[in-house]
Amino acid sequence: MENRRKEPFRYSLTPPTGCMIQITTINQSAVASKLAEAVLIDISKAGCRIQTSLNLHVTHNMIGASVHLHLGEHSQVYAGFVRWQRQVADGLFHYGMKLELDAAQKEQLNIDLRTLAAERKIIVI
Repeated sequence: MENRRKEPFRYSLTPPTGCMIQITTINQSAVASKLAEAVLIDISKAGCRIQTSLNLHVTHNMIGASVHLHLGEHSQVYAGFVRWQRQVADGLFHYGMKLELDAAQKEQLNIDLRTLAAERKIIVI
């Protein structure tokens, strides 16, 4: 059987872990925003899903953002773009982000994910 999966595997955090999000651009214009609280729900080498109370109006704006998180021994900052938004409850939104990781960040993420898998803190979805 041939595997035709074109996307990296996603890893769901059990339980989801706290992180911070910082908006870096809106419609390709740089902005200086403060860090906002969020929850990391799942992650892969290509992207992640977070939950926050921020309403970014992604359908009308191109949003660049950085996710600040602590998966392994060190804190990491991953830059990317918000691809989609979904309201999941009154005042809570899920966002899908496409991450732009360099080779070193991808390797560190792999190390962190292997550590979390060994600790049974993530599952493949």
